Amino acid sequence: MLDDILRVSQDGQRVYLSAGKVEHASGQPIEKKQIKDWLVSNQAAGFFCFDDTLESALTKLNASIDDAESEDFIIAERRDATIEARIADDKMTAYLIVNGACGGRGLKADDILSTLREANIVRGIKKPTLQKLLSASGRLKPGEYLDVPVAFGRQPIAGEDAHLVYLIEDPADRVRRPKEREDGTVDMRDLGEMVMVKHGQPLAKLIPETPGYEGFTVTGSVLSTSSGKPMTLSVHEGSELSSKDPNIIIATMAGIPRLQKDGVVVDDALSLDVVDVGTGHVNFEGSVVIKGDVEVGMKVTATGTVTVGGVVESATITAGADIIVQNGIIGRQVAADSDINCVLIAEGNIVAKFAQYATLCANQNVELTLHAMHCHTTVGHSIVISDATKRKGTLAGGKHEVGEKVQAVIIGASAGAHTYIHCFPRLPILKRKIVDLNKDWEEKTAKLDKIKAAGAKLEALPVEKRDAAMVERITSTRDHLFASLEEIEYEIEETDTMITANYRSATIIATKSLLSRVHCTIGDEKHTVNSEHGPSVLFYDNAAIELKPYQPNS
Repeated sequence: MLDDILRVSQDGQRVYLSAGKVEHASGQPIEKKQIKDWLVSNQAAGFFCFDDTLESALTKLNASIDDAESEDFIIAERRDATIEARIADDKMTAYLIVNGACGGRGLKADDILSTLREANIVRGIKKPTLQKLLSASGRLKPGEYLDVPVAFGRQPIAGEDAHLVYLIEDPADRVRRPKEREDGTVDMRDLGEMVMVKHGQPLAKLIPETPGYEGFTVTGSVLSTSSGKPMTLSVHEGSELSSKDPNIIIATMAGIPRLQKDGVVVDDALSLDVVDVGTGHVNFEGSVVIKGDVEVGMKVTATGTVTVGGVVESATITAGADIIVQNGIIGRQVAADSDINCVLIAEGNIVAKFAQYATLCANQNVELTLHAMHCHTTVGHSIVISDATKRKGTLAGGKHEVGEKVQAVIIGASAGAHTYIHCFPRLPILKRKIVDLNKDWEEKTAKLDKIKAAGAKLEALPVEKRDAAMVERITSTRDHLFASLEEIEYEIEETDTMITANYRSATIIATKSLLSRVHCTIGDEKHTVNSEHGPSVLFYDNAAIELKPYQPNS
């Protein structure tokens, strides 16, 4: 009988198996299943079973070695449910690991709470999760366990910077996003009414910065945050702060709005049907709205924005802000070597449907929706040529100097024309600046050495023989030179940083096709494209221009 070799301890906590000289009645080898069945019949089925120990005990028991010493093996024991905490390395998540009871006491709420306290898990605890964990622990079978996240830290959230929300349409957006027909297509000729504002009309609203939210770890450490950057509204010409809300800018006159980073300018507007020989040249303090065309040979000069509802043909337009042409810019090549008789110069942006044989100079950006053919462009920041669908937009022929980026759907011409693009043309100026700064630094360093030597001679004299005025001049000059050297070193560092940043932002992107005969320069590095490519990007890397496939999300 198994009762001869198996027994439960007096306190009911363990099960022993005696092996060795102890004999069992059947004389047959005992199998593990028989032991398991005995545990069931003796209310010990739920005990934690030491399977390896049981195997060893059975091996010895069934060996029937007469002179073997009798030995008691603990093959099973009653175990209460256990719980322990685990905290992630970043202390942003805490877990509770619960092992089910093996014939012992189940998990209690106090066990959970004390485990959390001992592990110093004090914040971000999800009480509903704890309740579910307690309930689920009672359904665990012996040997089963749960590993459950029960507390979560919070990453700090930086405050949002103050920013301006414009309450009026940007006049240039009408060219970028023409009016949609009922069938979903767009009519490039119907761009809606000119954008005008009325006296007292709200123009923009300042959304103040937010303070941000501190974060914390599950152990209670505070993760600091930062507030958003404040912004000050500027009252530009033609606008003022609302007396009802100082965060709102309103118009003080009717006119053409011009969006600024910190406010809105409202320009007095001159409205004309066309500019031709009948009107003569236009020179206006403010913005000019021309509903029709600017005809051949005419000149328009304005301190504000010039908006043209038709085309600009072989004319000259100069604007203190943007130039917005709702149709095209058309010039003619008047000499073999590229003299062009259509010139647009803007302190802000030039936005149009297309341009051909035109000189475009924009302090900010040039944005075209269809194409730029055989143009000369000089742009402070970027040239972007693409329609709303990103299927059309060609840059072909001409010469283009761009501060940062050129992006078009297609760059280059399939035959004939060469296209020249120069990104970051300011590099020679910045390099020259560094050379001049280093030269200045060397000169001032030499002067400082002389001043130091003169000072050392004075210090070598007895105090009564030192010229006080000379000591003061030497000290003053030395301090001035130290300050100048620090300023020069700062300028050199800033210029180096500017060069690095400009190289990083200088890119040439063709989102669909990059054709041959495109001559690219970034800084002073050159690369000529001699074959056709698909979507491509050219950029500066490791003292050379790299050409790689363009991936929009990269």
